[in-house]
Amino acid sequence: MTLTWPFWLVLALPLGVTLWLWRLPTRGLIVARSGVYVLILLAMAGLHLVLPSRAGLVVAVADRSLSMPPDAPALQTEAINLIRLHMDAGDKLAVVSFGLRPAIEMPPGRGAFAGFAADVGLEASNLADALETAVSLIPPDTPGRIVVLSDGLWTGVEPFAPAGQASAAGVAVDYRQMARSRAGDLAIAQLDAPNLAAPGEAFMITAWISSPLAQEVPYELVRGQTVIASGKHAVPAGSSRLMFRDKAPQADTCQYTLRVLGPAGDPLSENNTARLLVGVRGPKPILLVSPTDSTRLSGLLAAGGLAVRKARPEQCRWSLEELSGLSAVVLENIPANMVGTEGMETLAAWVTQTGGGLMMTGGRDSYGPGGYFKSPLEEILPVSMELRREHRKLSLAVVVALDRSGSMAIRVPDGRSKMDLADLATAEVLNMLSGFDQFGCIAVDSTPHVIVPLSDLSNKDTMRSHILRIDSLGGGIFIYEALSAAASMIAPATAGTRHIILFADAADSEEPGDYGNLLDRCRKAGVTVSVIGLGTERDQDAELLKDIARLGGGQVMFTDRAHDLPRLFAQDTIVVARSTFLDEPTAVRTTAGLAAITPERFAALPSIGGYNLCHLRPGANLAAVTTDENSAPVVAAWQAGCGRALACTAEADGKYTGQLARWPQVGVFFASLARWTAGDVQALAGDMVLTQEIITGACRIGLYLDPRRTDASLPKVPEVTVLKKAAGGKLATERMQMAWTSADLLEAAIPLAGSETIMASVDVGPSGRVTLPPVCLPYSPEYAPAAADAGPAALDKRARATGGIERVDLAGIWKDLPKKPRLTPLAPYLLLAAAVLLLGEVLQRCTGLLALRAGPIVAVGRSAVAAARRVAGLPRRMCAAPPPPAEVPAEQAPKPAEPAAPTPQAPGVLDALSRARSRARDRTKR
Repeated sequence: MTLTWPFWLVLALPLGVTLWLWRLPTRGLIVARSGVYVLILLAMAGLHLVLPSRAGLVVAVADRSLSMPPDAPALQTEAINLIRLHMDAGDKLAVVSFGLRPAIEMPPGRGAFAGFAADVGLEASNLADALETAVSLIPPDTPGRIVVLSDGLWTGVEPFAPAGQASAAGVAVDYRQMARSRAGDLAIAQLDAPNLAAPGEAFMITAWISSPLAQEVPYELVRGQTVIASGKHAVPAGSSRLMFRDKAPQADTCQYTLRVLGPAGDPLSENNTARLLVGVRGPKPILLVSPTDSTRLSGLLAAGGLAVRKARPEQCRWSLEELSGLSAVVLENIPANMVGTEGMETLAAWVTQTGGGLMMTGGRDSYGPGGYFKSPLEEILPVSMELRREHRKLSLAVVVALDRSGSMAIRVPDGRSKMDLADLATAEVLNMLSGFDQFGCIAVDSTPHVIVPLSDLSNKDTMRSHILRIDSLGGGIFIYEALSAAASMIAPATAGTRHIILFADAADSEEPGDYGNLLDRCRKAGVTVSVIGLGTERDQDAELLKDIARLGGGQVMFTDRAHDLPRLFAQDTIVVARSTFLDEPTAVRTTAGLAAITPERFAALPSIGGYNLCHLRPGANLAAVTTDENSAPVVAAWQAGCGRALACTAEADGKYTGQLARWPQVGVFFASLARWTAGDVQALAGDMVLTQEIITGACRIGLYLDPRRTDASLPKVPEVTVLKKAAGGKLATERMQMAWTSADLLEAAIPLAGSETIMASVDVGPSGRVTLPPVCLPYSPEYAPAAADAGPAALDKRARATGGIERVDLAGIWKDLPKKPRLTPLAPYLLLAAAVLLLGEVLQRCTGLLALRAGPIVAVGRSAVAAARRVAGLPRRMCAAPPPPAEVPAEQAPKPAEPAAPTPQAPGVLDALSRARSRARDRTKR
């Protein structure tokens, strides 16, 4: 036995004093009360019984990486539930899954396993961290065992150290192999080339091919979209080399893709394609993105001495590989939906984190009307695009009809529902309106429900709270009901512009009814209708929504990202308000801020035919401004993070360019703006060299210092900013500091995963900031040919090192848990015994039924007599109860004497005896 909290025993002293000062009348009651105190004290002190037990914890570690078979999740769930079914009382089960990172899918307990839900990143197998997490879940001195459900292929840190931790803790690591067949796998084991080349430099590309047998392998090498080599190559069994030669083009980032054709039935076709990135030094071109190929702006920029590359929005991928070969991007009157939210996020991060440049020109499809309000690009531009009351000419009445069908209850990755984001989008419309506008809101499923009746905005807070409480109640959206209810609500509006926004699921819009006649009546009444569809233009009801917008005289916008809804609702409101693009000729004047952008001297700027009404942000440099009552910025610029951003709200080439188009210096003007946006060529001080290479699945960046330098060290440790983006994934940004590895070398290691591309920028303080070319792995390491120390051999090695086995019988794992001393708490039993003993004491004091000796009435009577004598003031020896009379044989008993006359008793003694008897009767209830 042992005590876990022995300090409570100090209470024994005050409890003993209590028993001494307030003694109970009988010895039995004293013993009972003492027993209660002792039992409670032992319970408080944590009395435990030490017994050997096998009841413990089993942790199942499931591999969820791409190298696992397609049916692995189902097989792993089945195995985990089989282990759970054979648990005994006191046993617990936990589940850890892993890929790029580990996650606790189910904490230790006895509940059922519902399946895998955590996002662990499937393009790596971080077995080391998974084992470390599993060991941490098993408490010390608790029987534990780990079972790994994996193919044994691991990436990252070698998992031997965590296995040693498990062995030191007495935890065996079992395994059950679940792997896809790799027999007959033809693979590109490695693809190498220089990370950086000079323009026109010739270099070699080397590929290592792993083949299970001698065969002839077809191959094709592509640079970008151009095939530069193809044919067939005879390879022996094992590893062989395939070499190519290429010449670096002008400054750019070249992407090479090598494909080999494996035999029929190749089990891993994913490793038959590998990619490679090669950066080219030198000045980089500017990308001009324009809606047409005939834009005049590209010629103006080229005439100004700039290297320009033209593209239409649909030709741009907005990838890190593409942006890394550019110095700046110019968006010429391009709507935001043609760039896309993902493209805008990548473009904004490229500017702010790597030193790129962004220039935006004006037009009806740019700035606010183009959908850039509340977009990722608005955050980095030196102008804002909100509606302001002082610039509004007409009041606006808006009614929003919201789809709240069952599909709106679906959750997006951040945990919110689609309905939540639609509510936020509707609230954004409300926020943009002013006090002289009108607003109403209807939620629609099979019937319309008025959330906010059409009214002025005198009580915005109440209206907003009602909107944000709209929830999905199931069913589908009836389109005709939604349009009819919205038209009825907006009919009495008195605003100069009346508009309906219909939000609906592009794949679940029902019962359109005779919407054509309804929209015809709306158009005749001066009411316009726009549609925002959640989905894509390929969904089954997309054509219906397009037709509603066409007949309603509004615009239609689709998005399959619910997070875009607030931006799209705001864009439609801005377009309807018609106050953010002014299409009248306007005079312009320059300011002193223009000198900070260009050394060119322009005496005066000609008038422009129109401009986007924006507002200068605090801290931005104003270079040109309108001379009308708005005094709005025409050219504004600022430093956006590490890069530069410039806004030109005038149209560069088109209907609203005005006199600017015929100005002789227009080419020099726009070229000067673009040149400032592109910035200067980045370079480090002459005594520093920056290198980058991929080693064992990680990008290692090294900064070499001149060993002959005279300064003691760098002013600060350089910081590395890393942009990461996988194909179809979300852009991520990471920052880390370089570490000294020698007196003249600082290094940073950036792990690479799967298909992601990373681009690093190194800030060396006063010496400058350099953005390195992007790098990537050939393909996900999960598909790489298995190494000799991976697979079943790796699992068996780790298992034997910890005393584990290959676990064929999963149900028997509980019987193999080691017996370990286990503390069994006795506090519940001690407290129960104390309660029983206390109840016995109370019963004895009230009834006397539990006396330890016979004659309770006689004992009580004697006690009463003694008490009476004490009251009468008799000596103490006379107050004691008389002893019981001795038994005398009948024949020896003396004859009774004649009764004597009664001796008068003192009245006090008789009264005392009477009172004593009365008290005795009260106590015994007799």
